[in-house]
Amino acid sequence: MGLALEKTKLQKCEQKSYYCTWLAQNFIASEAGEKRAAVRPEFTGDQGANCARDKVNEHTVFGKGGMARVNAREDLYLVLDDGWDVPFDFDPYVHKDYFGSLEVNEQRFPCAKGSPAERLKILNERAKGLGWKGIGIWVAAQKCGKDNNSPFSEADKEYWRERILWCKQAGVTYWKVDWGTSEHDVAFRKFLTDTARELYPELTIEQAICCPPVNGVTEELQHGGIGRFQDDEKISGLSKQAVSFSEVFRTYDVTPQFTVASTLDRAAYLLPYAKGYLNVEDELYLAAALGCQMGIMRSVYGKGLDDWDDSDRLKEADAALFWQRIAPPFAGGSVEVSEEILTDEWTFQENEFWYQPINGRTIRQGAPAVVSRNAPLPEVSAGQTGAKPFVVCSFNQSGAYSVAVLLRTLNGKRAYVGGDIICSLKKMPEKIAVFGFADSFEFQWRQGKAVSLTAVSMLGGSEVEIPLLEEGNSFQLDAEHIQKIWKADDKSAPAVLLTLRGN
Repeated sequence: MGLALEKTKLQKCEQKSYYCTWLAQNFIASEAGEKRAAVRPEFTGDQGANCARDKVNEHTVFGKGGMARVNAREDLYLVLDDGWDVPFDFDPYVHKDYFGSLEVNEQRFPCAKGSPAERLKILNERAKGLGWKGIGIWVAAQKCGKDNNSPFSEADKEYWRERILWCKQAGVTYWKVDWGTSEHDVAFRKFLTDTARELYPELTIEQAICCPPVNGVTEELQHGGIGRFQDDEKISGLSKQAVSFSEVFRTYDVTPQFTVASTLDRAAYLLPYAKGYLNVEDELYLAAALGCQMGIMRSVYGKGLDDWDDSDRLKEADAALFWQRIAPPFAGGSVEVSEEILTDEWTFQENEFWYQPINGRTIRQGAPAVVSRNAPLPEVSAGQTGAKPFVVCSFNQSGAYSVAVLLRTLNGKRAYVGGDIICSLKKMPEKIAVFGFADSFEFQWRQGKAVSLTAVSMLGGSEVEIPLLEEGNSFQLDAEHIQKIWKADDKSAPAVLLTLRGN
């Protein structure tokens, strides 16, 4: 029987995920052949940031082939990242006091006229007209001006109240709060969160604690050992505090080589303390299977420019977003973390990455082998490659269950390593999602008996009957099954939807 998923009646997901323009800004700079130093995507975090900052403007966002047109998703905000509210060619090392205005720069966006609130509204309505939930805005963790080091005078509090009310007038409902003079000031971040709840509850303040792109690796830490998020006591401690009051907390930037290991280790550490949602950025299958929000950055702009940006895995965004309509991101619940730690490894060449302490060194990132929410930890054994994968899973409040096998970085490459996965559940779910490659999956449950099981690609296609084991409370799915079901026109890893029907 044929099943077109895009036509399936599903509720819109009221999630806070978004598409972020930052990586696209960098790739557009690269394509333009910018002559300033270090514009390669691997230098986006620092040396190449000024080039990228200049590539967020009316043409690159709303023009023909612009970011707002080629990436539109009705479930997502379009987050205008660093640069949208400052003049062109402004280096924060020189002009830092200009950041944090939250006023649409009319040089960048000539279409935006009027008061600050009116200008924001114009951009917001343009984004909505192209199929987005609206714009989100990158916010420097500081007020604009020479005296930006004192966020708690009454005048300073009024500064932020005013900007929250601008957004209320404009209908802008998402702030991505990032670096600035108060980036590590937890009290300041809590003030923003509390004030938004008071003045404009519809506004989501996404918090983060700025940190190095690898865990436990600085000029002072981790020379030859395994880098863990907990190793940097200052960063992990501040993050623990901030995640306890944040509606959304972002795990922050990582290197392309360690997207899984670094992000997973942060998520495993923070989830037990989180009162709201966790945003794991562009690690999409981790987000989908673990019930987290996403900050999608991969896009068509990166094709042919870089081996690490995942522009050849765009269908994973479609699959993850589809699943989150069935099983939305959630806050709270129980968290289980395996005692076993897996370690990824990469040797960085000189000047390979913008974060200088790792260049010319072999870096190791450790993370729990398995993380689960509201569900037992799956049993994971090594597959045909001899290595174990990272695995995450969750039992969603909707009653659906998801499991993801994630990439490893070993032996000079990033790849799936197979593995055999056994998921043991208390009760039979109606829906199960399987993400990524593994040699085999086995699912079993104690309560409920299934009479039929079908599988279909999350990109659409025909349903396939999957045999149940004799008792009707277990089944197996191997790599061959998954490959037959999954069809994608790029290199995206599989995402399969399983539907169980009881008697």
